Amino acid sequence: MTSADLGSALLVAIAGALLFVALASLPAGSRVRRAYGTHPDDDDAARANAAVLAATGAFLLALAAATRFGVSDRLVAAGTLAVAAAGVVLLGWLVRYRDRRELLTTPNVDRERARRLGGAAMLVGGLLVVPLAAVLLGAGDRTMAVSTVAVAVLSTLLVAFAYR
Repeated sequence: MTSADLGSALLVAIAGALLFVALASLPAGSRVRRAYGTHPDDDDAARANAAVLAATGAFLLALAAATRFGVSDRLVAAGTLAVAAAGVVLLGWLVRYRDRRELLTTPNVDRERARRLGGAAMLVGGLLVVPLAAVLLGAGDRTMAVSTVAVAVLSTLLVAFAYR
């Protein structure tokens, strides 16, 4: 088994687990809902979380298919970063401007903290454009590593400050 096959199998397994958790959280009174902090009777929050989990699982399945069928590394990296950036911006927008606090993994977040976290998520999505640009411009490994680590550190700080 090659490393690409192993990676694809791992992605499929994680995607399957995410899809299983999404489906298991839908029935009213589900223990899975309680496990991630959603009230057992809150159907709207459970559906929202299930949608995020299902979308993430579908994305991982697409990524597994791309690696399995030999799509170029540069295209996979650019596509992954672009989808991740758009998804994080969308999630942040929903939390900040549509008051979809149930999408956050922290239960019972007050409105002001949710607005800050949504704004931080939107900024994190914007920061993902830096490594995306590095991939599209054909940057070297060292530049890619530095840009990715810098974005990870800045993202962590943004979310930490928004959460406090």
